[in-house]
Amino acid sequence: MTSVAGNASRDVLGRGSLYTLGSVAPILANVLVTPVVTRVLGRSEYGIVATGLILVQVGAMVVGLGLAAAITRHGILERSGVDGARALVLQGSGVSALLVAAAVLAGPLWSEPVLSVPWQAGLVFAAVAAAGFAAVLNAQAFLRVEDRPVPFVVMSAVATLGGPLAGLALVIWTAGDADHYLLGLLLGYLVAGLTGIALSLRGGWPRTERGDLVKALKVGLPAVPHLVALLLVQNALILIVNRYFGLEDGGRMQVALLLGSSPAMIVSALNNAWAPVVYRAAPEERGAALERSARDVAAVTVALSGGVALLSPFLLRILAPAQFVPTELVPIVGVTAAGAVVSVAYLANVHLVFASGRSGGLAVASPLSLVVGLVAAVLLAAGTGSLTAVALGFPLIYLALAGGTSLLRRRVSETTWREAVLGPPVLAGIGICALGAVLPADGWGWLGLRFGLAALLGVALIVLVRRIFKG
Repeated sequence: MTSVAGNASRDVLGRGSLYTLGSVAPILANVLVTPVVTRVLGRSEYGIVATGLILVQVGAMVVGLGLAAAITRHGILERSGVDGARALVLQGSGVSALLVAAAVLAGPLWSEPVLSVPWQAGLVFAAVAAAGFAAVLNAQAFLRVEDRPVPFVVMSAVATLGGPLAGLALVIWTAGDADHYLLGLLLGYLVAGLTGIALSLRGGWPRTERGDLVKALKVGLPAVPHLVALLLVQNALILIVNRYFGLEDGGRMQVALLLGSSPAMIVSALNNAWAPVVYRAAPEERGAALERSARDVAAVTVALSGGVALLSPFLLRILAPAQFVPTELVPIVGVTAAGAVVSVAYLANVHLVFASGRSGGLAVASPLSLVVGLVAAVLLAAGTGSLTAVALGFPLIYLALAGGTSLLRRRVSETTWREAVLGPPVLAGIGICALGAVLPADGWGWLGLRFGLAALLGVALIVLVRRIFKG
């Protein structure tokens, strides 16, 4: 059992790191674009961009019908296999395009009540980009089935880096505004989506068996509320700030959450390798494989989250100009980074839920978890007037998700594992992130202490990775 567990961790952090790098590198490169965008557009226009990004991300989850969550499982575990998964990519992308067209036509009716922003050209671009993003997610789910990390990386780069670069170029060359930036995002996602569909058709032909789409929707549709809830963990907090503090503070909150949630993005990207490893493990060995890999993923997340929380005074000054008042955002980053540590407990259990094929409970557990955190965030926004207090909704949502998916896993999966192994790393991670939130963000002595502690975490991460690969 130890050998199986050790191999699982090496698979996730070894070859699987190619998928992680392909997902994370463009995202982190996009973070490097953000400092230029915030400075070129300013607080007001960047507030519109932040809202458009919410529309792209949440829209893709809704119109994607959860098929991206079903395609990888289908290609590995169902009878029609790879060719059946290939067919699902085409079917899902076509349905997404139709749903987005309907949403755009109805845009003036829902934009201001939902987003607190009037319907405008930039939001049209963002909505159409959501269809491209859905196609990207479907194609990436298929590429995981065929274990093709190189095209996976190419697609990810075009979608998450090409769009921001195109948008920035349009803004600079035309002295444009938020609409021009969101047009660039649209171009990036459309090119990536079409590329993904072409890659899915390479090397085979779609072949669907009767009931394949219905079966995939039974797995995928319950995941839609689940996936939307996950995206709203971050984005709904921005909408709350828009409502209670104004659009400019919503833009500031987006910058802080972008940095604080970056470890959660990395863990989510690591999931591209983690889920197939769990699915491919023999049923009698799956619990041991999950237990060891979850502990190791948690330890990696602690190092990343703690490093971001401690180094946030440096990183925020890079991400945003002085008018964003970066030092005020440091506690938000620390609070958000703690949520990334808690997210590992949720991810570990959700693998077993999807492997069972009985994901319906996620349609209830995830939205309820979201409501718990958002109610707390609204109450804190109204009661304290503090952006940091609102950010507490982020770890609270993941805490509720961890508990909900643990209970659901016990109902639908025959696999058992010792969740207690996550206790020490999760508690340590929360403590380090809290330290990053409360340590002063000014003064060379305090900044030196932050940097020194982050360096120690970096050394610990290197030692951990060496241990994993040495077995």
